[in-house]
Amino acid sequence: MVDFFFDTADEKYVGDIWDKLSDHVDPRHVRGITTNPNAFKKINMFNLSEWEDQLVKLCETVTNIRKDDGGVVYVQCPVSTMHPDYALDWAKHISSFTDGTTRLGLKIPPFKPILEKVNEINRHMEVNVTGVSDCSTALNCFSYPVKYVSMIPGRMEEKGIDAKSHVQFVNQRMSVGQGQDMITGSMRTIEGLRWVSEYGTVPTIGSRVWDLIFDEMGVEEFAALEYKDQDSWIKFSPHISDTNTQLSVDFFEQMDECGIGVFDQFFDQASK
Repeated sequence: MVDFFFDTADEKYVGDIWDKLSDHVDPRHVRGITTNPNAFKKINMFNLSEWEDQLVKLCETVTNIRKDDGGVVYVQCPVSTMHPDYALDWAKHISSFTDGTTRLGLKIPPFKPILEKVNEINRHMEVNVTGVSDCSTALNCFSYPVKYVSMIPGRMEEKGIDAKSHVQFVNQRMSVGQGQDMITGSMRTIEGLRWVSEYGTVPTIGSRVWDLIFDEMGVEEFAALEYKDQDSWIKFSPHISDTNTQLSVDFFEQMDECGIGVFDQFFDQASK
């Protein structure tokens, strides 16, 4: 069985899904929950105080599933253009909104100024670099002391990008083993979930794929997903084009639009 994250900000949805999984899946395979500004928008939460309250509930949900302190809930910087100092302030502030058992982690963009703050951020929250759509950027991010780098193969495939080759190329580096892992998100299909699992990544699974798991795949087959040794290796980097770059740009534009209100409230609060 592979480890995975729930991809949502809706704790009730996670509870409903877990009710269907709990007889088949060891709770230790649930690494936690990943959120982002768009996930909060989907449950009509646009205010800083709403995010703060909801993060506590999400942490409680992970604790109730795992029954230990090994889980994590990831919350994103509300906008990707935050000055690194404000991102650090955000980490200091938001890290306290837990249930006291499950911890919070921080999702950041793959930009050099904030990557250079990772050592400081790690004192408060572990770091997950999100919105990555090419192997070069992922490998650069892994050169910093981050816990995860999140690639978005579902979105990549929609743009005609060979996501498998990018994930596989990065994964060849993961055999070094430095306590870092690759998260894969934005899957649209069961086939997408299957191959990212077989490639040894940690999928974060949203409602679209959960529906497919229950309607088409079946819980037993999901619980049987596992990593498979890859027979082939990639000698040289896959092609990286403007399509890769624009995909990440579009990703953060979407997130920033959803999170700007929370950032403004945080900025006003921090400035007082």
